[in-house]
Amino acid sequence: MITERERLMWYAWSKKEEIGYGETRKLLLYYGNIEELYRLSKEEITQIPWISERAKKRMMEPYEEETEYNAYMKLSKVGAHFILPEDEAYPTQLKQMYDPPWFLYYKGDTPALDLPCVAIIGARACTAYGATIAKELAKKLATRKIQIISGLAKGIDGYAHKGALEAGGRTYGVIGSGLSHCYPKENEYLYEEVSKHGGILSEYPMHSQAIPFHFPIRNRIIAGLSDSIVVVEAKEKSGTLITVDSGLEQGKDIYAIPGKITDPLSIGCNRLIQNGAKLVQSAEDIIEELSVRYPYLQKKRKKSKQQMILLDEEVTEEEKCILKELDFEPIHLEQLLERTSYSITKVMEILFVLQTKEFVKEISTNYYIRLVAFAYH
Repeated sequence: MITERERLMWYAWSKKEEIGYGETRKLLLYYGNIEELYRLSKEEITQIPWISERAKKRMMEPYEEETEYNAYMKLSKVGAHFILPEDEAYPTQLKQMYDPPWFLYYKGDTPALDLPCVAIIGARACTAYGATIAKELAKKLATRKIQIISGLAKGIDGYAHKGALEAGGRTYGVIGSGLSHCYPKENEYLYEEVSKHGGILSEYPMHSQAIPFHFPIRNRIIAGLSDSIVVVEAKEKSGTLITVDSGLEQGKDIYAIPGKITDPLSIGCNRLIQNGAKLVQSAEDIIEELSVRYPYLQKKRKKSKQQMILLDEEVTEEEKCILKELDFEPIHLEQLLERTSYSITKVMEILFVLQTKEFVKEISTNYYIRLVAFAYH
């Protein structure tokens, strides 16, 4: 059981960013606990050979309990919380990591333990195709009470959060700055919405800036919170792949959206698939795997979708155009291209979205069927 005195000491320690995770680990292994670290004299600190000079300087700063208490109490006024692994709110998933955060700041909530979590990540400078896929995939998963994890960055991250929010689902952002900073600035509205309909987590103190080296470190938390990781678009050498590496180390399922071999943003995903990641064609590919661990996801037999009529508001005009050309008998992609005025990229994008909605299925390579009765108005 953590005491309030220890909590305040950890809160003060969390603001000593110059002391790395590994250095803190070694210090605790050698000296035993956080209180012992504050009892060290300046002379003792100077003689520690395995921590940096910057870390030593921060350790020598005086600890003023009253000052730390007053600062700690201000967190609740801005809707922020500070938690340690001993706290109930601390995500149990993170405790299974090799290097779980010593502490976390969060706004909103932390992910529910009894519901699955899927990370959807990818390129910041994503394509329109990637944005559509990330958003629709998140939306479909969120409708099944699957929590969406991402990094609240530009591009794929942002669209994943938006998709989950549009579906009325829960989504969580792990950021590379303190909770007082929204990065990028244009995501302020999204930041607020995610904190209301899920939560925002960080292991950096409240006013910490978004420094580049923070992001690779925070990626391990995205992986740690997730049952599965889905990469939508990524270059060959992408920061996204750091999250994948963390996920592999933690035994997480890795999925990737395939792309054109000529597209630089597809190289990372295609390489992942080549190396064993699971190819995703629809949300069901992920849901089926998760249903083994989360039985509520297992589908009960319902009426055939062929007995249903597709309502106009469920699809866009572009999707209607493709659905009109499909039937319950297989139709090849080339036939669809001949019958529509869309490019192959556009047709593939629409087909992917229709598959995530379970209106269309690819029964063999480039052969598609419609799964729903369709009334076109």
